[in-house]
Amino acid sequence: MDANIISSLIIGGFGTGITLYYSLHTKKVADDQMMKDLFSDFNKRYSILNDSLYQIKDNYETLEKLTVAPNYSELKNKINDYFNLCAEEYFWYCRKRIDKSIWKSWHKGMNYWYNNVPVIKELWKEEIKDKEWMDTFYITNNNGFFIDK
Repeated sequence: MDANIISSLIIGGFGTGITLYYSLHTKKVADDQMMKDLFSDFNKRYSILNDSLYQIKDNYETLEKLTVAPNYSELKNKINDYFNLCAEEYFWYCRKRIDKSIWKSWHKGMNYWYNNVPVIKELWKEEIKDKEWMDTFYITNNNGFFIDK
């Protein structure tokens, strides 16, 4: 083989290797940035909801008690915001944009609220009764991200 052809093949192979390396590196950096952004956003949103979740847990053992609360609409909206947050975290975890160890921690927290605050469990079961509503939470099974104890 001609030396020019060999050198062209070597240079072309080297250039392809460098391009592939930088493409993969750039993709990893972009994926890490997206995971960081999602992590920050979800934690910020959870922090905003945290006080309301504790207020519900500490003061309203049943849905009946919650419905007569003076700020019922606001508290119910906070619970719906929480369901939407859980659904978004689940969605991005399924898309492999949330690290498995982060999901494991979040999932444990989700199930803490679900299993220890009867009002949350009751409202969730109401939300997913209708298959069409269940689809809005990106789930296909009965509970999705919550696990009954």
